[in-house]
Amino acid sequence: MANKNIRRRLLLAGLGLVAVLLVGAGILWQTRIGLAERAIANALAARGIAPVSFHVSLLGLRSIEVGDLAIGPSANGAEPGPDVEADRISIMYRFGELLSGRVQSIEVSGLRVRARIDDRGLSLGAASSLLEQGGTGGAAGALPDIHIDGARIEIATPQGPFAIEGQLDISKAGATAPIAISVPALRLFDRSASIRFQPVDFTGRADLDGQRLTLGATARSTAPGSTGVELAKISGDYDLAAAKGAARVSGALVFAPGKLEPQTVLPVLKGLATNVGGKLTYRADFTVSAGQMGSSGEVVLTGIGFEAYTAKIGGLTGPVKLASLMPPRTRGPQTLSVGLVQAGFPLKDGRVTFDIGKTGVPHLVDATWPFADGKLTLASTSSSSDRFELTAENVEVAALLALVDVPGLSGSGTLSGKVPVRIENGNPIVEGGNLAAMEGGVIVYKSAAAEAATGSEQTKLLTDALKDFHYTELVGTLDGNVNGDLQFRLRLKGANPALYNGYPIVLNVNLQGSLADLIRRGTVGLRPMELIRSEVAPQKVAPQKKETP
Repeated sequence: MANKNIRRRLLLAGLGLVAVLLVGAGILWQTRIGLAERAIANALAARGIAPVSFHVSLLGLRSIEVGDLAIGPSANGAEPGPDVEADRISIMYRFGELLSGRVQSIEVSGLRVRARIDDRGLSLGAASSLLEQGGTGGAAGALPDIHIDGARIEIATPQGPFAIEGQLDISKAGATAPIAISVPALRLFDRSASIRFQPVDFTGRADLDGQRLTLGATARSTAPGSTGVELAKISGDYDLAAAKGAARVSGALVFAPGKLEPQTVLPVLKGLATNVGGKLTYRADFTVSAGQMGSSGEVVLTGIGFEAYTAKIGGLTGPVKLASLMPPRTRGPQTLSVGLVQAGFPLKDGRVTFDIGKTGVPHLVDATWPFADGKLTLASTSSSSDRFELTAENVEVAALLALVDVPGLSGSGTLSGKVPVRIENGNPIVEGGNLAAMEGGVIVYKSAAAEAATGSEQTKLLTDALKDFHYTELVGTLDGNVNGDLQFRLRLKGANPALYNGYPIVLNVNLQGSLADLIRRGTVGLRPMELIRSEVAPQKVAPQKKETP
């Protein structure tokens, strides 16, 4: 009987102990989340990462979830908010591995990072110690697979603010392997007040071997009409410890109106050129050291054509060497060949020399074209690129009239002169342009229309004079807006040897309108007969009396 009581008491004691253990285990299980939060906070504090806020939303035998992570001070006034935030972090593991500090994989969603590049290098603020050796898993051992989705990284740099959005996959195969960063989808944004470029999509890979980061990527356009077009190949390396690095960007772009054009990718160029076509190849080199960025590059144009507010350009070809890209600055004056400039009348096979100085604005040095067996030269006369001078040298009258292509009209002689041009609100304004014959020549106009002309004695006199007009003076003047109210005056002084024994005559021609309209009228609608009938005022010049000895 006594033994039975002892056994019963021992059984009750055992059941009581089990009950206590179960209650204790239940209490411990219920408090495990608080213990995990304190352990994580202590581990972060030991690495100098503070202030930190978060909560553990799930803790199981195979995974843990951390939500609403924030590293750094909360937003207040001028401060934008925490340096690193994450909506959710899921960590998967085996129980035995967790005890040794190892996990299988990590998934992060809703990651937001605020970074800065300055003279001290790359900074993540309160989370900067994550950049130190071992911050992404340590040099030894394998790194768990890390997938980051919905990330947004805001970067403040001396060249302005930028933002990166997208996905990252990070892994480390073994103790001696570098950390591999795969980029399935990233998009780069310009956050400047005046957007310099449309968002660009990147895919590629980077490797972090100790403190050395190397990368290779491809950039594609997101601009309307050119979505998916490859813009660049990128390669580079960066030393985290020394805060030094270099990168090269290169590409070949084929422009087509309504598709890929410079202004569709770079809004900063909007309004400067439209209907761009041709091919452009380039390379750009960037260096970063002590928070300062340097850049240089070269652009090669092949058959580039476009329309600007004052002219239509075609066949622009040649290399342009750049000493800086941000802001753009050329390595001294650069010269390009120009197949065609259509600004009222066509100029072919020219050459233009320009430079880009500290202001970042292109400055025309000079431009030359062969024209009518002579030469036209356009040169800048101000540092502000708003005043120019067009010089005509040895322009042959015969070749000039051949360009006009009026049946029965020919001539001889040589013209030279200067035409000052001022740009005002996008319009070329001519101020006191003057072209004159260097010596005498001949103007001949013979046609059936002229022979059939009837009218006043003045008209008949002019018709007869132009059949073989030997001029001793030919002067043309230009004033006004090339695109609007342009005044052209022509003065011819001379005689027809067969008319009234070479009686001297002065012809004054006055035309008004835009240059394009005047050229169009002169080559299509307007003929010398129209001048004869309505716009020429011939004046007889009384012969001078000979002095008697």
